[in-house]
Amino acid sequence: MKYFLTVLALTLTLAGFSQKFKGSIFTGLTASQVDGDTYSGFNRAGLNAGVGVAFPFSEKIAGQFEIKFTQKGSYRGQRPNIGDYSTYSIKLNYIELPLIVKYLYKPKINFETGLAFGYLMSSKEEFNDLTDPGSRPFYKNEFSWLIGGNYQLYKNISVNIRYSYSVLPIRKNLGNWTSWYKRGQFNNVVCFSFYYKLGNSDGQ
Repeated sequence: MKYFLTVLALTLTLAGFSQKFKGSIFTGLTASQVDGDTYSGFNRAGLNAGVGVAFPFSEKIAGQFEIKFTQKGSYRGQRPNIGDYSTYSIKLNYIELPLIVKYLYKPKINFETGLAFGYLMSSKEEFNDLTDPGSRPFYKNEFSWLIGGNYQLYKNISVNIRYSYSVLPIRKNLGNWTSWYKRGQFNNVVCFSFYYKLGNSDGQ
């Protein structure tokens, strides 16, 4: 936590005192699933919020560094139509540090890709609303790849849609077995966010 607060302070300082660095704050929602848990569907809703700093490389290319809180996981509700009243839930809370490259396609549109490091702050796995005592531990660190795009809605306000997927497993498969095509479980996330850019807006 001390490391996170230090990085946050540095980010806000750069955003506030450098003309080349442009800061932003953002918040939004995530829809996620955990590939490998035998359930499908982006049914786990969560929060996404943080701060970012953009730094231009050229007229068309810019970098962006973010610090954010992201909720991921998995959820399967009851299915009374087939007589299944069981439920399953995974809740994962991460602090993430994405490093992004952005391409300015048009004045109000840009595309992005990059990598993110995540630290797992807390996790919870439940069957039928009861904590699973035999739950396998999740790895504390996550590395993910991301791709997305931004559209400027009005002055300093833009909307972002981003897809991310774990590069490495977030935990082992049930029974701790692995194969070349099923190496473990992975976070699979779609994120929708609104960004507010501090200072003048230029589309990046």
